[in-house]
Amino acid sequence: MTVILAMAESAGSTASPRTSAAAERLRFAILATPLIGATVLSKFAIPPFGAQGIDISLFLVLAALAAGSIGGCIRFEPRRLTLYVTLIGILGLIQIVQPDSFSVLSLLLLAAVHLPYVFTLPDNDHGDRIIKFFIGVVTVFAFCGIAQYSLQFVVSARYLFPIENFVPSSFIVQHFNQQAIMSYGSQEYRANGVFLLEPSFFSQVLAVAIVAELCTLGRASRLALFGLALLVSYSGTGIMVLAICLPLCIVVRRRWDLLLLGLLALAVMIPLHDYLHADRLISRVAEFGSIQSSGYSRFVGGFYLFDQLLWHDPWRTLFGYGAGAFTTYASGVHSYAAAEMALFKIVFEFGLVGAVAYFGFLFCCLFFSPAPRLLMLAVGITYFLNGIYTPFAHGLALSLLLWNSVHAKQEQAGRRAGADRKRPGEESARGGPMANPATALLTPTVGG
Repeated sequence: MTVILAMAESAGSTASPRTSAAAERLRFAILATPLIGATVLSKFAIPPFGAQGIDISLFLVLAALAAGSIGGCIRFEPRRLTLYVTLIGILGLIQIVQPDSFSVLSLLLLAAVHLPYVFTLPDNDHGDRIIKFFIGVVTVFAFCGIAQYSLQFVVSARYLFPIENFVPSSFIVQHFNQQAIMSYGSQEYRANGVFLLEPSFFSQVLAVAIVAELCTLGRASRLALFGLALLVSYSGTGIMVLAICLPLCIVVRRRWDLLLLGLLALAVMIPLHDYLHADRLISRVAEFGSIQSSGYSRFVGGFYLFDQLLWHDPWRTLFGYGAGAFTTYASGVHSYAAAEMALFKIVFEFGLVGAVAYFGFLFCCLFFSPAPRLLMLAVGITYFLNGIYTPFAHGLALSLLLWNSVHAKQEQAGRRAGADRKRPGEESARGGPMANPATALLTPTVGG
């Protein structure tokens, strides 16, 4: 009998590490799912949702939540759940008091897109690992984008944009400028990294990767690779992210060496100016003044819509026109174009009251993450560069900031504090944190 019990105990001790390793793999797979859906699989859709501009990402995230619930490795985060319920309650109440009808489907879609924000992976400490995984994925995108741009002069665009040209259109997300030319009438294409929906998303993911690299290993080779790939995207949105984040990185993190790297990059670009068409990238700044340009419709047109239809009416200013109203009113204006960007849509449909509730919810979710602050800011900026239902910013936020929750680290800190109270002086004897409280206070948290 003793021999049998010993064998059972030995088998249990052998199986336990295997079970633990499998659970860790499942946790990381769930953690990486939003990121993969928003980048690697962002062009793919399930019919008939692709025709409506809805990709496969939301369904993958919901499937990951279901798998995590079944596996017992995901749960509600109480603070975010409270914020979410409050947000949906406020937005729903605004619709009830609206004098006009509203789109129930639009409101439900908004609720579904933000539902994953209330979950977390407890006892999960993959913050550094998921950032490194993200940088690795973007490295592949960067090589693909540079190859796309360089080979288009000798290889047919059909083979450089394989997803757009070989996958049936019903399985591709529509309403995006996926195979974008340099300018009207041009035969030259801007790189999208093969997998990203548009050059705009390609440039944004590269900008976030540059910030992530600066917050972790800071390898000059990766920074140069991402910078070159961003250049061949010929999109200004990634530059907008860097224009805000890089000066803060230089000052706050005292990365004065970045100024030298910038000068070296400029010195390299000057002789290659004609080949790289850097003037085309710089000229995109002029789009903000051109009524028919994408830059104007995405970042300027909405403010004219506010002036024309919102600010003169106190009720509309406070409570908007109702869920789903933006497209209807924006399409009725012919003197300028206004794209359905996050800021424009939320303010126009829910008013200032709904906008404060919505962006307050985002702020509280994103900026209470254990991730580096600069990375939070970079991801947060992408919300204002895209549509509210576009999964790109949501996928980055869920994987890099939210699901690797600070709640898990608080639990670990609490357990360590409890152990210290139970064994006073033990840590001091081993030379641990109790031996030098000042050192413990100055030690940064993981991912901070």
